[in-house]
Amino acid sequence: MSAKAHPGTTPRPRPPASPYDAQAALENQLARLRASAGATRISVWVHEASTAMAVPFRTSMADPRQVTEGTPRTALSLSRSPFLAAVIRSRRPLVARADGKRASDREMAARGVTSAHGEPLLVDGEVVGVLTVEPAAAAAPHLLRQVTPKLALALSEAWTRRSEKRRTAQAEVLLGLIESAAKAQSMDHLLGSACHRLAELGEVERACIFLLEDGRLVPRMAAYADGRRDPATWEQFRNAPVGLQLAETVLRTGEPMTADRDSGLLSGWWVDNFDIASGLAVPLGRSPDLAGVLTLDSTQVRPFSEDVRRLAAAAGAHLGGVIEQARTSQARAASLATARVVRQLLVDGAGATGVAEAAEVLARAVQRLAGTDRSAAYLLDDEGRIGEVRHVDWPDAHKQVVATQLVGRPAGDVPLWRLTAEQKLPLFVEDAGASELLDPRLAHALDLASYVSVPLFSGDRLLGLVVTGATGGARTCWSPEVREAVRQVTLEGALVVENAALRAVEQLRLEQLATEAHHDPLTGLANRRRFIEQLEATVYRAEDATCAVLMIDLDRFKEINDSFGHSVGDDLLCLVGPRLERALHPGDLLARMGGDEFAVLLPGADAARATEVAGHLGAALRDAFVLDGMPLHVDASIGVALCPEHGRDRSLLLARADTAMHLAKRGRRGVETWAPDGTPASRDRLQTLEELRSALDGDELDVHYQPKLDLRSGSVVGVEALVRWQHPERGLVFPDVFLPLAEQAGLMRRLALRVLERSLRDLQAWRAGGLDLSVAVNLSVSNLQDVALPEQVEMLLDAFDVPAGALILEITEDVLMADTARSQQVMAGLRRLGVRLSIDDYGTGYSSLAYLRALPVDELKLDRSFVTDLTSDERASAIVRSTLQLSLDLGMGMVVEGVEDAATLTALRAWGCDYAQGYHIARPMPAERFLTWLAGQPAFVPRGGLPRPS
Repeated sequence: MSAKAHPGTTPRPRPPASPYDAQAALENQLARLRASAGATRISVWVHEASTAMAVPFRTSMADPRQVTEGTPRTALSLSRSPFLAAVIRSRRPLVARADGKRASDREMAARGVTSAHGEPLLVDGEVVGVLTVEPAAAAAPHLLRQVTPKLALALSEAWTRRSEKRRTAQAEVLLGLIESAAKAQSMDHLLGSACHRLAELGEVERACIFLLEDGRLVPRMAAYADGRRDPATWEQFRNAPVGLQLAETVLRTGEPMTADRDSGLLSGWWVDNFDIASGLAVPLGRSPDLAGVLTLDSTQVRPFSEDVRRLAAAAGAHLGGVIEQARTSQARAASLATARVVRQLLVDGAGATGVAEAAEVLARAVQRLAGTDRSAAYLLDDEGRIGEVRHVDWPDAHKQVVATQLVGRPAGDVPLWRLTAEQKLPLFVEDAGASELLDPRLAHALDLASYVSVPLFSGDRLLGLVVTGATGGARTCWSPEVREAVRQVTLEGALVVENAALRAVEQLRLEQLATEAHHDPLTGLANRRRFIEQLEATVYRAEDATCAVLMIDLDRFKEINDSFGHSVGDDLLCLVGPRLERALHPGDLLARMGGDEFAVLLPGADAARATEVAGHLGAALRDAFVLDGMPLHVDASIGVALCPEHGRDRSLLLARADTAMHLAKRGRRGVETWAPDGTPASRDRLQTLEELRSALDGDELDVHYQPKLDLRSGSVVGVEALVRWQHPERGLVFPDVFLPLAEQAGLMRRLALRVLERSLRDLQAWRAGGLDLSVAVNLSVSNLQDVALPEQVEMLLDAFDVPAGALILEITEDVLMADTARSQQVMAGLRRLGVRLSIDDYGTGYSSLAYLRALPVDELKLDRSFVTDLTSDERASAIVRSTLQLSLDLGMGMVVEGVEDAATLTALRAWGCDYAQGYHIARPMPAERFLTWLAGQPAFVPRGGLPRPS
């Protein structure tokens, strides 16, 4: 009997034997023995007791070219070799002849051997191997007695050295697996490299890996020892219709197993298609957390040596850990990729308005996740037909195919649509041509190879589909991680679509409100809000921007109202607008600011043009207005302020134009331009400023309080604190005179703290007396830029033992224009204290609708200009009602100021307004008069009653 080198290997010339080369020494001994005995072939077999196998180790032949058919080239199980089994078990020599009748004789006949002598090789009483001599006649007993002890020792030493080398090689394989795991470009690259090395070292034709996915074993990787790749066989392997029973059993038991052809564990489809004769399967990982199964298979029936089993078991245990790590890394990477896509979806979706825009955002997100080439969102119309289509990365030719074959078609006629609507989940179609969900002819016309269909839901209503596909004929197989990621994005996408639909409705409503809010309901001209926004856009557009602001006030208009009634006054105002517009050029803006006040904005105008236009405006009003057949004459006083000469701030320009207008009215000069520094007006301003500094140091500033009425309960729930200046010479000075000066001179911080201190002191006294009241205090631009303000407010609240919720701080929308980030930081600090925030003069500032979401406010305080014509003008009442509804939707309270008659109060109460204040309820009054006034108004007494006199 003999053993031969593994097929496919090329014999290399051996170097001269080294005294330390145990294998070479064994080969030399065999060669000398064969020559001495005159044998045709002498072989040594290693007895592997742990596996009950005989492993062919070395052979010496008289003619190396002469190989007997059927000579075993691999290890033999003792159960398959009666000859070797008899020698090993009996520990005695045995002669077998092909013409004999014993089992060992028949084995010789089957292998084409005439006769053979088997000699046990013993070391320390244990059979370490078998020496076979062919023919048996060459086995001289005296020669064997001399040689076999030396051969046994040499075999034991050579096998030990070989085993050490094999273990070293196995360790190198495992180390290589570790290194390749770190360098692997993908899971398939890692598994392919491992299979090739294991097949090569395990002396088998092929190594395969089956991974556990969704509770079942899936063929994932296979490699041949010789490195060849057969695409057809690979496709067959990946799409195996049945499981490999050997692998399934190892997965279930967690123990390595071997099996031969037709043994029950290795039969049927796998044996027929892959010519498997013997197989070894080991678990990947350690029980109970197995990642799959590793198999080594051979096309010849053979046992697996202990070395191979040990190698496979160690590789399986290690690979299981590597696979789990790789899967964890893949899952983490997939999770991060999904998170990035979801984040971008939410970011892009936040800017989408309407279902179509949101569907396109979702289409891009799904396309990024699925790794496809293009996407489209198909939306249903009101009749259930495919209507609008949003394309992403589509060529025009394919867009035309969709337009002609799909648009206008009932969605229910498309199987893909019906199935998606029924399952309400994404559908993954890896072979578009073989699927009936889309007409294969349509898929071919669109060059569609694979696709994913994602439903667009709003609640339970299907709005459309997003379909993303791969083109060019290469089909896509989506991993479980990608499928799960698409499902997750689909859920997020439903929220994006629903929110976008709500935004579209809200945008329509806001546009309607904005249109109404930017026009004066009486005259149809631009209103104060529109004028201020346009002025800000003009002033802040560029550093070198120029413009002129003209404030116009009708003279003796009050006499006309008092003499002929408000209806005649309203008719007159409607006639004044067209007259003034005729004096203007295109691009100029005319607005009604309230009452009988108008304003004109002249972009790009200098002093000369402003003066010229002012003259034309005055001249336009000189002709009589005819109302009900009666001629009426009105004049106007006009104030002019220039940008940048008189300032680059809209509040400053309006204030200076207003100051100039009042100067024109007092001096009856018709037109007046604001006086810069050095004029008597500026000297008066400087004197007032110095006197204000003294007033802050002294005790000239006082606080008056205007009650705020709860329209539901009918009781007073709070007051607004209004600063007054009791000037020793001028008497009572109102805030519109000195507050702009304080703001410009940097005195607002001191002034605001003074008002806060006084207001909280008075509030403490009232609350101590049983009045459950709140106080509202106004803040300016500079106050909202003071990052120390929250801390100062907290100190004052603690000092006077007033709960933070009893303090309301009122801010105007234009306060935020100076430094939005800083203002919001200060406001957030105030909110953390529990202080309530209110937007004062709501409707007159910059882009108030845009700021409502960003501002942390509790209350809207509607400007008095919207209340003037509340009961007589439907448009004015519509604005108030819509603003009230807006406050309710946003969860804010609403205060209407400027209530000056009972009819207005009744209307507000009927509409469900929260609070009101104005002259009809009470004028501002000093603190000492407030309790007296409240006692005279029993219907207004707040919860807790009036304090008893001490």
